[in-house]
Parts: sequence; C-alpha cells; structure tokens
Amino acid sequence: MINELSQLLDLDHENELSSLEPASDSDVMTIAELYPNVSKQYLELIRKVGTGSTTRGFEIYKPEPARLVEQHSSFQIYQSDDYQRVYGRRLEGDIIPADALAIGDTGASWRYCLCPSCGHAVFCLDMCGLAFETESENFFSFVANTVIRSK
Repeated sequence: MINELSQLLDLDHENELSSLEPASDSDVMTIAELYPNVSKQYLELIRKVGTGSTTRGFEIYKPEPARLVEQHSSFQIYQSDDYQRVYGRRLEGDIIPADALAIGDTGASWRYCLCPSCGHAVFCLDMCGLAFETESENFFSFVANTVIRSK
C-alpha cells in the first residue's frame, strides 16, 4: 500500500503524470469545503501534481457526484430494456452511494469514485453492469496500480 505522495511519484518512471496541471489552492479549498470527508491523498495529488489527462489518456478530474453517470448516454444505453434483453438484466436496486464522487475515468464505461462513507478506498462504478466495487485500498495505491501501471 502506498501512503506517501513521494512513494507514488517514485513509481512514475515513464512520467505518466507529467501532463497533469496542479489545481489552484482555491480550487482545492473549495473541493475540501464541498466534500469535507474527501480523501486527503486525492486533495494532495491534485494540489501538487494535478488534474487532467495523463500521457496515456487516463482522466483525473475534480470530483463530481457519481450519480451524474445516469445522464451519460452510455449509461442510458446499457440500462435500456433493449440492451438488457440481449445481454441480461442487472441486479435491481440503487447501488450508487449518495456520497460517491467520480474522480477519474479512461473514457470507457466505468468511472472511478471516492466514497467518504465507505472509507479511503477507490471504487469502480461500471455503467454496464451497474456495479460499485472496490478498485484499490486508497487513492495513492489506485494511482500507482491503475493509472501509472496501466498500459
């Protein structure tokens, strides 16, 4: 498990994070005020390293409610009766926690989320199967294992 930003940056041998732009102090303060229990590791990374697209196209962005995924055209297609008739129905029920915050994606059908009520883990929200599953135990480990090492 990676607990320090310096440990994370030491792993970035290919400068995957070099294309990110640091968030302003006022943006970080606003995020911390809007989402008081958001991951401190996340805030540290966006302040010192940044948000935007990594060199391989992984997006790290300012948090937005994960529920906004419901407005995404991919979500609407995957959840349509026609799609589910062919590929199967997802489990009934609402699995997106109210405080889940989308903070990254690869442009595919899933979003990576923080969920303060669920602890420090990073979760993967899959629009297709509408699953919300643990991706990594903390934000720095997520960046190390999913963003930097994904090829």
